[in-house]
Parts: sequence; C-alpha cells; structure tokens
Amino acid sequence: MQQLQSHDHRGTHCKAYFFLLLSAFIYGGNVIAGRLIAGDVPPLTLSAIRVVLALIILLPLAWSRMKTSLKPSKIELLQLILMSILGITIPYVSLLLGLQHTTGTNASVIFATLPAVMNTLLFLLYKLKPSKSQTLGMITSFMGLVIVFTQGSLLHLLTFKFGIGDSYLFLNVISIGLFNLLGQNIMKKFSSLVTSVYALIFAAIILIPMGAWQLRATEWNVSMSEWLIILYMGFLAAGVAFFLNLYGINLIGSGKAAVFNNMQHLFSIILSVMILKESLALFHWIGFVLVISGVILSLSKTSPKGTKTLAEKPSAS
Repeated sequence: MQQLQSHDHRGTHCKAYFFLLLSAFIYGGNVIAGRLIAGDVPPLTLSAIRVVLALIILLPLAWSRMKTSLKPSKIELLQLILMSILGITIPYVSLLLGLQHTTGTNASVIFATLPAVMNTLLFLLYKLKPSKSQTLGMITSFMGLVIVFTQGSLLHLLTFKFGIGDSYLFLNVISIGLFNLLGQNIMKKFSSLVTSVYALIFAAIILIPMGAWQLRATEWNVSMSEWLIILYMGFLAAGVAFFLNLYGINLIGSGKAAVFNNMQHLFSIILSVMILKESLALFHWIGFVLVISGVILSLSKTSPKGTKTLAEKPSAS
C-alpha cells in the first residue's frame, strides 16, 4: 500500500513538473512577444484583448464543471476578484509599462527574484521556511540568471539602476507572488480550470472598459504579424499557460512551483536564439547549467516538517 502511495506521489509530482515546464516554455515565448509589441499597442487594450482570447479557449472547457460545481460564497467571490487583480490585471499592465521604461537586463534580474519573493511571503504569512535544498537551489538558479543577464560582467551588475520601469516590474513580481498564494488556497474548493476562468472573467470586467477607453484615446495600426503575436499572448500565454501554472501550483504548492519561473528566462533566451537569431556565448552556457542545477536542487528534497499541508497537498482536481 505504501509503495502504491509512493508511486502515486511521484506520478503527481512528475505531472506537475511537466505542466510547469510547459507553462514556463509558453511564458518564455510571451516575453519575446512582449518585447516585439511593447509600445505598439496600448497596454490596457492589449491586456483586455489577451483576457478575452484566454476566455475564448478556456470557458468552453470549464463550462460543464462550472454548472455542476459549488457556487462561490461572497467571501470566495471577493477572493476570486482579488485573484483577477493580482494575477492578471496588475501583472499584464505592469509588464507592458515596465518593458517600455527599463532594460532587458533589469527586467530579467527582477523577474528572477520571484522564487525568493514567493518563499518570503510563505514565511511572513504562514511562518513556513524553505528547506536548505530549496534555499540553495534558489540562490544557485538566481546566480545563473544574473551571470546570463549581466553577460558575466561585474560592471553590468554594479551599474544596475532602479528606475520607474523597474518599480513596475517589481510590483509585477509581488503581485504574482500574492496571487500564487491566494490561488493555492482557493483551489482547495475549485478546480484549477474553474479557478482560472473565474479569475479571467473578473479581469475581463475590469480591463475591457479600461482598454476601450485607452483605445479611443490612442491611435494604433496593428499589422498581421502583430495580430499573430497578440493571438499567441492571448490564447497560449494568458489562457493555456495561465491554467497550467495554476494546475502545477495545485499539485505541488506555490513554494516549489515558483522556482520554475526561472526556467521561463532560460526558454526565452533559447527562443531568442531560434527566432531572433541571437548568439550564445560561454556565459550563457554557465548560466544555463546553474539555473537547471538550481531547479533540481529545489526539488530534490521534500519541504521542511510542517509545510506539507500548504506546499504539497493537492486540492480540487
């Protein structure tokens, strides 16, 4: 019986790792898409379009579950509205605003702090400490990304300047961290798919009027290639990757899932080489090895005693 439970436990974790890696790969492409289109489309309008496209692909899949599952209470509705603000509205808008006012290096280093921010929030809100292997893994992975984004130069790191764009992106990281924690709690009652759709519906209610207002006040001319980028950012990143990320969090917890954020940047660099024809240097390979080693270290051991109920216990499927 114990062997069967152990096998199921490993199977659950392997499934979570696969979906989180797939989500990271899609989000890695989303970073490139954001770089290609940032400044060409009004940020509020683009955010609203992404949410609508995500609902087009996820709502039909969740409709039968939403009709048969328990209805959210008033408190749960408020939690879902807060999830839509923290996980969609603020991150979408702050990402586009941040990319317009900062460098790619600054953005990448700030995004790489998410695992540390996530575990800090777990400690502050739930008094849960990461294990030694998780801490070492976060540090190793972060150092790998710093080497990549500073091109192995200490001068790049020393000349790091924190501006208004960086403030937007750090707000993005804090917001996503809080969203991951809130999402883990709400998924004790609702499935990952239903939770995703509720969050997207409330985000649409918030963003569509704002996007329509900005569109009226701004002239824009979107080419066919830019529409393809928008479709990618909507259907795949805002829809599929958003759901897969929540699903992975539901299976292994927000603390462990956060480290996969660093894989997004690795995938983004690989896709930049393939799509934008950028070249790889030695410091890229060193950084890649450290990032992957850090992820493996973070997942190599179970969480400390007392953290399992929040960080590992699966809830609604």
